[in-house]
Amino acid sequence: MKFERFDSRFKAGEILAELIKEKDIELYDSIVKKSNNFFCFAIPNGGVPVAEGFCSKLKINYDMLIVRKIKIPWNTEAGFGSLTTDGSVLINKPLLNQLSLSEEELNKAINLTKTEINERLQFYNKELDFEKIYEKIIHNNSIFMLDDGLASGFTMLAAIKMVKKYDPVKISLVVPTAPLHSIQRIQEAVNIDKIFCPNIRNVWRFAVADAYKNWYDVPESEVLEILKNSNYYKK
Repeated sequence: MKFERFDSRFKAGEILAELIKEKDIELYDSIVKKSNNFFCFAIPNGGVPVAEGFCSKLKINYDMLIVRKIKIPWNTEAGFGSLTTDGSVLINKPLLNQLSLSEEELNKAINLTKTEINERLQFYNKELDFEKIYEKIIHNNSIFMLDDGLASGFTMLAAIKMVKKYDPVKISLVVPTAPLHSIQRIQEAVNIDKIFCPNIRNVWRFAVADAYKNWYDVPESEVLEILKNSNYYKK
């Protein structure tokens, strides 16, 4: 069957909720019966409208999990690792070995990323005592990890590894689109319990934008508007 592109990120989230009902009716029934046992993390910015559509359908709460790439000093469009909200660092070691960064350059890049995360947290008025917050939200709950799609999957991998530290019952990866090699990389690295993705493509040249009819970078103003009007965003 030919894949039909998503009308929007919000619509993609609704489709993902329907996919769970279609592919895992036992999980879907568990959500319907006791939605408080489930929680969703969205990677901003693009993951927020997806989570809003997804959580509106399933009536579960969500929060943002801010992850930033650790930038290569001379090429800030590229990164050699990721840093999560609680300060967890995931380094792409093969790439780092090729870069030959000094310890000073490495620490400077990590500290710059920490500053960027703190600035985003302040922008979204988020608390900074994350260990207690995550312990309460994640421990003994089933967690859905959402974004608007995967490219290399490295950012999502960092986010999942952070969530695993807080002992969830299960982690499910829920994304509208992804290349097969990224799905496999995450599965091999962290052994996800469930993966829901309606558009997995076995290709090397891959763009998340190709799965959407109207692709654009989600501005922070749109994220704020979604969060302001949401019934499921955990303030």
